[in-house]
Amino acid sequence: MLSFGPARCALDFEAPGKRAGFVDLDHSDSEHAFSSIRVPIGVLVGGDGPTILLTAGNHGDEYEGQIVLRQLMTALAPNQISGRLIMMPALNTPAMLDRARVSPLDKGNMNRAFPGATDQGPTRAIAGWVNEHLIAMADLILDFHSGGTATQYVDCAFLCRGDQPELDADNLASAECFGAPHTMICPIGGPYSGDFDTAAYRQNTRFLSCELGGMGTVSASSLDHGWRGCLRLLCREGLIDSDLRDALGGDSQGAATTFLNITDGASLLTTDCHGLAEPHLVLAQEVEEGALVATIHDVHRFGMIAGTLVAPQSGLLAVRRRNPVVKPGDHLAMICSVIDRADLT
Repeated sequence: MLSFGPARCALDFEAPGKRAGFVDLDHSDSEHAFSSIRVPIGVLVGGDGPTILLTAGNHGDEYEGQIVLRQLMTALAPNQISGRLIMMPALNTPAMLDRARVSPLDKGNMNRAFPGATDQGPTRAIAGWVNEHLIAMADLILDFHSGGTATQYVDCAFLCRGDQPELDADNLASAECFGAPHTMICPIGGPYSGDFDTAAYRQNTRFLSCELGGMGTVSASSLDHGWRGCLRLLCREGLIDSDLRDALGGDSQGAATTFLNITDGASLLTTDCHGLAEPHLVLAQEVEEGALVATIHDVHRFGMIAGTLVAPQSGLLAVRRRNPVVKPGDHLAMICSVIDRADLT
């Protein structure tokens, strides 16, 4: 039994075979006073090889990765792999069941909850269980995200870099193997705290996340990018061979990824008025500084323009908002500058 405060799991992670079970979580509210909250988990153990951890549903309304992991659990058998594959397809299961970004139990954002705590609510308890037990087991972690209900991202890997050059180089190699059209670059520990990426980095564990689609739905093209990228990584690590990768619809090489700066090389386009936003650009479009990005139509003064947004920099439109009905403080888009590959070495 692996435990962390109110979270525990009886699944056998060592014996050869294929097993599915749960991380059971105690949370005594009105609905769960005589229940356990069950977070699904699966493991396949074959011959000698690496341990790879795949997670999805870190935010409950992000679906592509949740499907990829369920496809893998169906498709793979222990005698086809060399090593151990651990999968959690709905890391924040309460949020997933609520079709929401954060948990309805404590409003907890899983990707702000690491390294976790035993006494600060269910979301931090799940994060703490993963941090305590699974990160240490893993040679490589791949965490699937998307834009959720609020936004759509360009299909991309998401790479955090810090003060360990060897680990940074290994993670960069994983991003290039994953082969998404774009890779977003962010410093470890910022712009947010409590993320899974930083927790793995602090344990010297190779880690890659990705953003695939969004808008609260499932994109066939984003799903395909996630599936093929995952198979490439599993094959590169030696967990599956190239014949199995190809038989499952994978390939040996993805896109030559474009690296995007999402911190000091990016701009958020934020409205200061209420209205209905009309976009003038599309996702992944190259943007020139000063270009008109959106017109905000006044809702009540018919025929009046409440405001406009123009690009404060040149770059690539990497994220866009789903809901066009906006209020002051809402971001409509993010424009990112491109990073030269040579600057990452």
